[in-house]
Amino acid sequence: MVPSARAPLRVDRLRALNTPQPVEVALDIQGRPRAIRGAPGRAQAGTVEHGRAIETIGEVWRVDDEWWRQPVSRRYVEVVLEGGKHVVLFEDLMTGQWWLQQP
Repeated sequence: MVPSARAPLRVDRLRALNTPQPVEVALDIQGRPRAIRGAPGRAQAGTVEHGRAIETIGEVWRVDDEWWRQPVSRRYVEVVLEGGKHVVLFEDLMTGQWWLQQP
């Protein structure tokens, strides 16, 4: 039996999915991410600044939205970290803070 679409929403069962996590990002001389620190998983000694080195940079894009309310201005960068983990980084261009999110 399928539950009714009009059933009350149970707040105790809600949870955020894919919530961005703050990270520190080391940039190269051209301003491209080269390593991250503070992401999920422990950093290994011997990597760039004891963080996780970025092996590959994929697509880069920018989002500017909500200018009429609370502006959102972000630069997104798809990366592959050492070991092959694929993540998306974004820089909040209003605050300068970097965030990590699963693709």
